[in-house]
Amino acid sequence: MRLEITPAALEDLQSIRAYTLETWGVEQEQAYLEGLWKRFGEIGANPLLFRFRNDLFQHCQLASEGKHVILFRVEGDALQIVRVLHSAMDFRRRFPSVE
Repeated sequence: MRLEITPAALEDLQSIRAYTLETWGVEQEQAYLEGLWKRFGEIGANPLLFRFRNDLFQHCQLASEGKHVILFRVEGDALQIVRVLHSAMDFRRRFPSVE
């Protein structure tokens, strides 16, 4: 399955990287991001294991990794990472209307 990362998800990853690097240092930043990328691979290998949240956007599914939640959908042969949000965030505020 081909991996696509939306611009919003890329910004999320950059923010996670910057915050983790500043707060916990290089080793933790690398370990945390490696965990997220590993999780992307696990999602791509078997996306049907993960729960749907169509109330957020069409075909939305969720996967947790550390303190973050990966919001994704499968579009044809592509795994689209839509957002990577902290689990404490209000997801509905990030998606005010279902697409």
